[in-house]
Formats: sequence, C-alpha cells, structure tokens
Amino acid sequence: MKLVSVETPEKNICKMTFSASAAELEEAAEAVYERTRDTFTIKGFAKGQADRAQIEADRGEHVFWYDAINDLMDRDVPGLYEKALADHDLTPVDEPSYDLVSVKKEDGFVATATVALQPTFVLGKTQGFEVSCTIPATTDKEVDRVIERRRAGFAELVPHKGPAVKGNIVHMDYTGYVNGEPFPGGSATKQAIELGRGRMIPGFEEGIVGHQAGDEFDLNVTFPASYHAKDLAGKEATFKVKIIDVCIRQLPALNSDFAKKAGKVDTMEEYRAQIHDQLAKRKRTAAVNHARNQILMMLADAAEGELPDILVENAYHAEMQSFQQQLQMQRMSLDKYLGQVHQTRDEFKATVRKVAERNTRARMALLQIAGAEGLMPTDAEVDAQLAQRAEMAKKTLEEVKEKTDLRAFRRNEAIRRAADWVIQRSTVKEIQA
Repeated sequence: MKLVSVETPEKNICKMTFSASAAELEEAAEAVYERTRDTFTIKGFAKGQADRAQIEADRGEHVFWYDAINDLMDRDVPGLYEKALADHDLTPVDEPSYDLVSVKKEDGFVATATVALQPTFVLGKTQGFEVSCTIPATTDKEVDRVIERRRAGFAELVPHKGPAVKGNIVHMDYTGYVNGEPFPGGSATKQAIELGRGRMIPGFEEGIVGHQAGDEFDLNVTFPASYHAKDLAGKEATFKVKIIDVCIRQLPALNSDFAKKAGKVDTMEEYRAQIHDQLAKRKRTAAVNHARNQILMMLADAAEGELPDILVENAYHAEMQSFQQQLQMQRMSLDKYLGQVHQTRDEFKATVRKVAERNTRARMALLQIAGAEGLMPTDAEVDAQLAQRAEMAKKTLEEVKEKTDLRAFRRNEAIRRAADWVIQRSTVKEIQA
C-alpha cells in the first residue's frame, strides 16, 4: 500500500488517503481464501472442498475482499500513518476514523483516515479560579440506614415450620411444562426465591405463598406476552414444585458482638462513630471533586478557539455509550429515564452533546497547558508507569507497551498533570452545611 495524499480539508482536521493496487488486493484475497476455505459449505460440495472460483460463484467475487482489505490496512497503514504525522509535523488528539472510498477488482481499493489535530486556544485564564463547595451534614438517620443495610448483610437464614409469606426465602425444586412438555430453562433444583421480590413470572411467587416445607404441588401460570423468550411469550405453563424449606432472615442484635464483626470495634457507639466518619469523608470527597470539576469547566469557558467537529462528535458518542451502559446496569430503558427527568430524546441528546463539547474543550485546553508548562511525560516516565502495570499484570514491559496506545496514554497523563496544575493554583472554599 502507499500514502496518496495528506490534506487538511478543515481547520484542525487531517485527512490521509491510502491506496492498494489490484495486485495487492488479489494477493491478500488469495491469502484469505487459503486461510478460510475450510469454513465454507457450498451446495454440491463437502465442507471445505470447494475451490475459490466455486466459492466466489456462489457468494460473489467480493467474498474475500473485505477481510483482505482489513489485512492490508492492519499491516501497512499504521506505519504509513505514523510517518505522515512525523513528516508533516502533525499532532493528533484522537484515534483516526477510517473509511473505504472505493474497491474494484481491476483497480484495487482506496481508503481514508481522518483524525482531529490539536487546536490552539487563546487561554484567557489558566489559574486563580475560585469556587465554593457545600459539604452536606451527616445525619443520624443516614447512619441508621447504613447500619441496617450492613445488619441485613449479616442476617442468617433460619428455617421455620409455618406457611410461606412475603419476605420469606423459599428453597425449592421445580420443573416447568408447556403443552405437557418440559422447556429449556424451566427447571431448577434447590432454587432460592425471596417471595415478594417479583423476580419470577407473574403468579409464580404468589402461588408459593401459603405452602410449607415438604409440600409438592402443581402451579399454573401464564408467561407475559412481552416475555423475552418468544417461544414462551403468552403461553400457559404448569410448574411441578417441591418445597424444600421456608426460611426467615434472622437479623443480628445491635450489640458489641455485631460491632466487632461488622466494624472491628468494641462498642456500637464506636461503630456508629466509624460510619459517621466514613459518610462524612465520602460527602466531602464528592463535594470537593465536584468543585474541582467546576474549575476545569471554568477553564473550558475561558478557552477561545474552534474545536474539531469530529473530536466533539466522538466525545458525544462516547458519552452516550457510557450513559447507556449505566442505564443497562440499572435495568432501566432510556425512555423510562427520560420520562423521569421530563426530557424528550432531542433535549437529552442536546444536553449530552453540550457536556461532550465542554469536556472536550477542557481537555484540549489542559493539553495546551501541559505543553506550555513542561508537563508532558517523558519516555522514561511513560515506561516507569507501564512497568508498574506490567508488574501487577505479571507481564513484561514490552508486552504491556505492545497492547497500549502510547500516544493516547501520554496525552491522558499530560491532561491529568495539567488538571492538577490548574487546580493547585486555584481555590476551593469548603462550606460545612
């Protein structure tokens, strides 16, 4: 492959064009064929027995091209890209975005790499920012809630002979049947279910209430129409259930024994004081961290200059992906969240984009400060940090460096140092509520 051109179609944007000849594409496609031929099943041939012409006749002449293109790009483009950056004295601040422009058997293919370059801002102010943060008081009720949560964590399951009620933990064996046939995932042994939590399909937990250890019975329920397994959605099912035991959670007494077990202190008074101190420290840390972030946002507001659109767009998509992952962890849909905060999708996206733009402006301002104040990490400092990673991962430094984007690592460390530099030269006034 070869580098065709290096252009700057917009301010702080670099676009490189690469090409591979027809001969290079053919050679790479042949290599892909040899590597993957045994995976193809073509009508009229045993698996792996069809030759390349027969596979291409069945799947299309392009069947090996895209793996071939990826192979060539992975092999040649990184070196060409790095050389172009050095030759043109360019400083990227993000990963390049690759696009396939054209591919033809007789011409080869053309691809581009587009990357954001470091912008230069007019920094109206880089230090001396002032912010206040209010540290909320820690109340006795908050301490009580923590103690009760931890107390529940030390609860013991104690069997009892009475009928099951909501809140009990029931251990059971069951097998589910639809149309008289057992279905995959419909059986369990010694399954623990806390009645009233709603973890089972509607009607299941309610059908357990009133039964006791040793009971065997049939439980008839209907899967919800929206059930995730489409083959079961809306169908009636019968579960044959055997109750092994019914247990209650027995909470430990709030005495010195609990204090020693939960907090490694001698008395409940000491344990309460310990929790109060932990909560107070967390609140202070959260408040101060928020104030420090406000300083960086003030720096962003004081930085005048254009940001590369592609840089903001990438930051926006990263913010959206991170938020979606948080919602998934909470088992909440975006629509449900938007309903709670009373926002439309367009309003939410605009808010996320604004956050992404401001955060990106702050990072680029910090990167500029790092360069101006001599805060960029040296090769030796980068190696020292990666050596610590290697030691923790029980790998060699070379192995860790091979898997690390060194340019991004160096850039992120410079931004972190510059953030410390700005914050240390600013003032955070703490107010105790």
